[in-house]
Amino acid sequence: MPIVRRVSPPKFEARWPATVIWLCAWALLWRLDGVLNLGNLALLLVLASAMAGVWLSTWVSVGCSALSVLMFNWFFVEPRLTFSVHLHQDMLLLVTMMAVSSVVSYLMARLRMAAALESQNAYASEQLRVLGETLRETRELTAQGVLLQSVLVENSGSDVSVLLLQDAVTAPAMADGQWVGQPQAQDVQGLWACAQQMGAMGPGTGRHENQSTVFLPLRGHVRAFGAAALHGAGPKPLTALQRDVLQQACDVLGLEMERAQTLRLAQQAKDDAQSQSLRNTLLTSISHDYRTPLANLMGAASVIHTQAPRLSTDKVAGLAQTILDEAQHLNRMTTNTLQLARLDAAPLQIQKDWESLQEILSSVLAKARQRYPQREIVVTVPDGLPLIHCDAILLVQLFDNLMENAIKYSPSHTPIEIQVLATASALEVRMIDQGTGIVDAWKDKVFQAFERVHADTAQADATDNTQLRRGMGVGLAVCQAIAKVHGATIWVEDHQPQGAVMCLSLPVVQQPDVRVEA
Repeated sequence: MPIVRRVSPPKFEARWPATVIWLCAWALLWRLDGVLNLGNLALLLVLASAMAGVWLSTWVSVGCSALSVLMFNWFFVEPRLTFSVHLHQDMLLLVTMMAVSSVVSYLMARLRMAAALESQNAYASEQLRVLGETLRETRELTAQGVLLQSVLVENSGSDVSVLLLQDAVTAPAMADGQWVGQPQAQDVQGLWACAQQMGAMGPGTGRHENQSTVFLPLRGHVRAFGAAALHGAGPKPLTALQRDVLQQACDVLGLEMERAQTLRLAQQAKDDAQSQSLRNTLLTSISHDYRTPLANLMGAASVIHTQAPRLSTDKVAGLAQTILDEAQHLNRMTTNTLQLARLDAAPLQIQKDWESLQEILSSVLAKARQRYPQREIVVTVPDGLPLIHCDAILLVQLFDNLMENAIKYSPSHTPIEIQVLATASALEVRMIDQGTGIVDAWKDKVFQAFERVHADTAQADATDNTQLRRGMGVGLAVCQAIAKVHGATIWVEDHQPQGAVMCLSLPVVQQPDVRVEA
């Protein structure tokens, strides 16, 4: 990627317009000789000098102007065909014409050089922008260093080695940082010093001019993220402009490394804050939601332990059922919490296989009827459903959580209904309850971890079993996490006249053909 373009004098092929201008000017002089006075003829030469200066270098333009004045004196100033000048006003005209032509030629040449330099700067800026975009797309640090090395080699003609420092390291050692290219032994200290001092060193930099190697730091806003060493001079020594542009190329990588470090630290801080928030919320939930079932467990076990001889069989059975219910409740909360932590960890590879949705729902239904034998559950599943590519254990947990949620937040005398709708691209499972429903403000919030609909947002039914409503608020969050890893979508809708509908849309994947060989 060439960044620096040398400003060279125009080649001969580019000077033909100037030659044509001078030829036309002299043709006009011969044609207008005798028609115009010497002053007007001299203006033609000044005009030709200004126009030709656009294509000629400075000294060639001045030389052509001087030669044209001498030829003008020879052919047009009396006495002709000599360099003698009889009239003082003619001498003043020649001197003035010489001065004006030279100044105009010089200024035109300077203007052309300034335009070329501006074009060079614009080209360098564009190439540096492209370099920055390329570095941003190249996320691997060593590959970024190799790209910078190739740019420096191409634009300087020198052997280049690059030191890359992701972290602020102060001890100069070959083992620290990443190296691109093989640095010479005497250059290692220079690379470290250049990176630590954030200043260029070597010929033309004003620091350590006696060295043959040019050191350029990879500067960010706060510190340098390495340095580059240009060993020896290329075919031509670097100009100040070339050195500045190469320094800017190094700074592009330094700024990109600083940007990547800032994003990395910001993500780390975000993860730490999220982890701390999750930890605090989890501890708060554990202290509140685990305390009640543990107290019930301890109370029931203590009664059995201390008063077993005096208790009836029904009383002991009731206490044992309490212990079982509370243990199952603690197990569900713990399982959901651990599953949520596992699913939030990235990347997660789940074990998918071809499963029957009917069998998954049957497993969930059997568990629910065992736990809540008095609850009416109606299931509507059409025949001929395609197999789904999923992790059956995770989907069982998802539907089990939805079932628990529907039972918790609906009156005990109302049925729970499960409907399966099949389309060409998805299977939609709808779990319907007839509870108080979920207000619009909470329809997205209920899928967040440790969020539960409060009494002020959903009016409690006086007939509800409030004991069932205990929980940590992770059940639906786990459902959403499981749906996400399956490429499914979960949402909540209103049910008329009352209640809520939990909807899950599972994508249908084309099942591969299985050929059975005879």
